[in-house]
Amino acid sequence: MDMITKSAIVFGGIAAVNFGLTMGFIVKDATKKYEEDCDYLMILGGNIIGAETPSRQLVARMEKAVGYLETHPNTIAISCGGCFREGQKKSEAQIIKEYLTANGIEENRIFLEDKSTTTIENFRLALPIIKNISGKEINELNIGFLTSSYHIFRSTQIAKCSGLKTPKRVAAPTPDKAIFRYIREYFAFFAFVLDFLKK
Repeated sequence: MDMITKSAIVFGGIAAVNFGLTMGFIVKDATKKYEEDCDYLMILGGNIIGAETPSRQLVARMEKAVGYLETHPNTIAISCGGCFREGQKKSEAQIIKEYLTANGIEENRIFLEDKSTTTIENFRLALPIIKNISGKEINELNIGFLTSSYHIFRSTQIAKCSGLKTPKRVAAPTPDKAIFRYIREYFAFFAFVLDFLKK
């Protein structure tokens, strides 16, 4: 067996172990029924179809948000997500807000973060809004985020890198084609890690 073949086998083995371990963390968090109490809840945006139609992923998040906010009447919501796709007419944040108010959530409980285009930007832009609303430092508050279950692990790491020591989590069901979402999440997580290491 030549050196190139041996190297390929070693590299393949390391990659397989890496994939298995990381997917294990992603799936482990995805299977937990997170619904932790928080003072402020960031509702992470999702895909918009056409001008303003929320994807099934985003609908699942919004449905979960309504239920959570109904049972946590003192929680303030921050709807997150910008308007950045071709043909999109409303921001993800505005679509989320309109859905919440249409389903009985008081408008004065909802604040918009409507500039972000990624999960990292969700946190970077929403946390100063929460700090401004509350007049407190972010780690003096119980701040949580709501996202799809498959997205919990990566979002938790991003939250911690954004300054939240103990982020609270609320998980919405992962919609159809879950296997593809988990595989995509694996690559998205390592893109986040590489980006973080560059800084």
